[in-house]
Amino acid sequence: MSDRRRGAPPAWLLIAQVELRRRIRNRSAVVTAFVGPLVLAVVFGVLLGGTSSLSITIGVVDGDGSAVTEGFVAGLLDAGADGVDGENGVDGENGVDDSPVTFVALDPASDLEAVRLAVDNDDVSAAIVIPAGFGDAVVAGAGSELRVVRDPDGQVSGEIAAAVARQFAVGIESRTLAAATAGALGVTVTPAELATFVDSTETAVTRIEPSGSALDPAAFFGVAMSILFLFFTVSFAARSIVAEQADGVVPRMLASSAGASSIVTGKVLAVGVLGLSGFVTVWAVTELVFGAPWGSPTAVVVTMVATLVAIAGVATFVCALAHTEQQADGYTSVVAFVLALLGGNFVGPGQAPPALQSIARFTPNGQSIDAFTRIAVDGDGVGDVARQLAVLIAFGAAFGSIGLVRMGRVIRS
Repeated sequence: MSDRRRGAPPAWLLIAQVELRRRIRNRSAVVTAFVGPLVLAVVFGVLLGGTSSLSITIGVVDGDGSAVTEGFVAGLLDAGADGVDGENGVDGENGVDDSPVTFVALDPASDLEAVRLAVDNDDVSAAIVIPAGFGDAVVAGAGSELRVVRDPDGQVSGEIAAAVARQFAVGIESRTLAAATAGALGVTVTPAELATFVDSTETAVTRIEPSGSALDPAAFFGVAMSILFLFFTVSFAARSIVAEQADGVVPRMLASSAGASSIVTGKVLAVGVLGLSGFVTVWAVTELVFGAPWGSPTAVVVTMVATLVAIAGVATFVCALAHTEQQADGYTSVVAFVLALLGGNFVGPGQAPPALQSIARFTPNGQSIDAFTRIAVDGDGVGDVARQLAVLIAFGAAFGSIGLVRMGRVIRS
């Protein structure tokens, strides 16, 4: 006859229930799972929210004023007419929120020093300067160049201005090549025909518009801070095993009907439920209270679970390396904050430099943030972020399996 009463719940479930009740009664666990990520999400969202929204004014100096450049300049100013008045740069009827990037005409007689001063004084975020004689040089097939004046502190605005100028130059080169080819074939191309660049202007403006909807800072930092605190929440399981092994609690549990696998499973399940509950709470509060959409609920929940698996695996592996609870706390803190820095948890949406974006791909939190961003911004579903989900599950399986084996040894030691 079995020692366990017929119909009684399995040992791992009993351990999970006891562990979960114990964690809920522990104020530090509640703060870690619920209060901490929510408070920091709100604080970071409010303080750094402005860094995630583009509000850029690019000045255009048409020192040439020829038929070659007038279409380009007119197209840019028309693109910014709804946001910023093309003549003086003040708010238009519809306000600057209609377009994240607006263009204003600067004095055609402005030299480079005057343009640099305008950029330094924040009159414009960056400027495109078309020198005098540009059109004649183009028609004659001679070389000429556009100038882009940028603020060293305004990386985004400078890159946008350079992209617009580059697109215009590519349009000119393609049409010049076409004219040269036509001439070689005996077809006459007039300067007026060569000077039509409105289509290339529209292409340049279209290419710099951001795709999808804007990512709300509260949603981004809700995800980022939840992932950070998830490290500490799920590490409770491994830290608890290390501490209870030293206190003699684990040997007494083994003397009952509970095996090593039941102890690990029960504790991991308990902290997993706690961590996932905290994640869902942050999601609900940021969406309902702050109006920060996260995207498809199904995709959000699936990504939350995959993130929990990945973080739980890494945290279990890290804690399994420790011999005392104090070591487990220290290891967890170091790994959590290093991964948060490398994964971009403290950087506003869309603000991470290219090097950090590359490094983030090799971290579980970086993959998770990427998936949540795609879901919120592009409206992606589960299938669209399948690659990120697979990487997260792989992280959890690889590190978790090693960590669980080591924790089993700790329990049986």
